[in-house]
Amino acid sequence: MQRSLAVAVVIATCAGGTARAVTEPPPDPARLGLYEWMATSPIVVAADVLADDGKFVRTVTLTPIKGTLTVSSMALVDVRQANRDRDAGTPALSLAKGRSYVLLLKASSRGKKEPYPVFDLVRGVGGAKPLPSEGSAATVAALVRLAAVQERNNDEALWTALPDFLEDENPVLVDAALELYVKFHHESVTLIPVLEPLLEHPRPDVRRRAALVLGRVLARAGTTNVPERSEVVAELTGRARRDEDVTVRREAVRALAALPDPGIDEILHTIARDDPDQDVRFEAEKSVFERSQAARARSD
Repeated sequence: MQRSLAVAVVIATCAGGTARAVTEPPPDPARLGLYEWMATSPIVVAADVLADDGKFVRTVTLTPIKGTLTVSSMALVDVRQANRDRDAGTPALSLAKGRSYVLLLKASSRGKKEPYPVFDLVRGVGGAKPLPSEGSAATVAALVRLAAVQERNNDEALWTALPDFLEDENPVLVDAALELYVKFHHESVTLIPVLEPLLEHPRPDVRRRAALVLGRVLARAGTTNVPERSEVVAELTGRARRDEDVTVRREAVRALAALPDPGIDEILHTIARDDPDQDVRFEAEKSVFERSQAARARSD
């Protein structure tokens, strides 16, 4: 009975395009990775908040990331203007004295008589990120390296640098690079040796995205263009069947479902029957149905 219901839900999904697994959350809103977040800002700094006089927030630069400010530069940030301009329903921004932030800044035309230069926040209330109490050095170091690539204003330089970033010891840099591949579909078969180790990463979100990108590489390359293909498919299968995290298993199922390799249908059938999570079972069941429909269409 449960299996028949799953098939019925799959059919409804294919017919109407809107059904989801019962516990599946709605899609996340678009989220900017670090590279995209700071892309439009001429000045990016890591800074301490020293004071708030009710008009401007006074900061001191700890690390220049992009632009003209230097270490120990004082700046006044017009947080009030950012809060006045924010969209309805968006929480107000507050920069707390004694906290450290990454700030996206641009020179302001206001405050010419102030003792320090005044800056607006690029992206308004979204132009400040608090630095974590632990790991702030890794975040700042990653931003500095990303900014160095960004300031070259050359897409080729970016995609040439990213494979090295994926192999870096800095987890923030790995995360930022992986996010760019997920969003912009710029991966190729040369990336496989770099992505494979990420399937063993301790963080589930890294394993999940590595499975997603590897699946896209294999689906795009075809069965004859990747010498180590069977090994990569086996690793994705292991993630789909045995990863401890549900989101990783689901993503690996999706990756496998897009592949023409022999044995995929059997793997998906097994997962649809045996996985302990209903969303993973649903994803496998849906994939089996869609693959059978595609095979039938090809044979007609």
